Parts: sequence; C-alpha cells; structure tokens
Amino acid sequence: MITPPSDIPLDPQKGNLDDLTSTLNVSSLRSVPEGIGESILLDSLSNEEFNILKDLDSDSAMFISLAGPGQGARFLLNSDCVTIGRDPKSEIFLDDVTVSRKHCQVSRTRVGSSTIFEIEDLKSLNGTYVNAISKVKTSLNHGDEVQVGKYRLTFFSPVAGKKSSEIR
Repeated sequence: MITPPSDIPLDPQKGNLDDLTSTLNVSSLRSVPEGIGESILLDSLSNEEFNILKDLDSDSAMFISLAGPGQGARFLLNSDCVTIGRDPKSEIFLDDVTVSRKHCQVSRTRVGSSTIFEIEDLKSLNGTYVNAISKVKTSLNHGDEVQVGKYRLTFFSPVAGKKSSEIR
C-alpha cells in the first residue's frame, strides 16, 4: 500500500485517498497586451482627448479611463502630489468599495528639463497595479495602464503631431 503524505486524508471506508479537488478562479486575471504602439494607443482616443493631450503643459500628464467603470473620465495630473481614493477629499475620487479611502498617490518630480511621475500604493487593501502587475511604487510611462480597484486608467504625457488615422 502507498502511504500518502500526512496532510492528505485517507477515506477510512475505501482505504484510498479522498478525491481532492480545488477550484481556481482566473476570471479576474487578465493580461495587458505588450508592445501596443503609441499610434494605436493615440488612435483609440477621440479627437477631443487627443487635442487635450496636445495642449498639456510639458510638466503635466493625464489619466484617461479608456475602458471599464468611468470610461471617458479624464484626470489632470498638474500638481506635485495627487491622491487617489474613495475619500471625497481625494484629488481623484473613485467612489467604489474596491478602492481604499486613501488608495495611492501620484507624485511629480522635476529633474532638469524632464518631469517624472511616480505612483505609490498607500497600503490599500486591493493594491495598485501598473500594466497588470502589483506595484508598491514605480514610475509611470506614457501608455501605462493603472488599475485602482475596478478602475483602469491609462497614463498619458503630452503629445505632439497628429493621430496616424488623420495622416493621409
């Protein structure tokens, strides 16, 4: 007779192992497609959204909700610290139980002529995800998708030129 590991119970009547099954729910797991080109990303914007990004100051950025709850919402990042959470006092107020009261914050730092934006999770219950990877603190790049609770926000820095769909 084979001796099972001590943490697997025997069925005393059959003398064999219990049928052990488990269920893994992967419906909440998703991937962010890698390598989405900037032209595809910018072409997904409306003309109004694209023109807003063209008019941004060089030391500002913007979150645009391209999908999911709040689709179409735009959040300007034009101060040194922007808080995101369910607390109505947050600069970016996301009213849903999947968002902690003080979920995360985006900080802006100027280094020479460049502006760097970083997002930091504030010990939220559900975490902060950048491109579907949980992050405690990381810098944001043009096109990054940030997930806060059930909200998905795409980070945009200022753009120049025209959308590729407008070029003939």
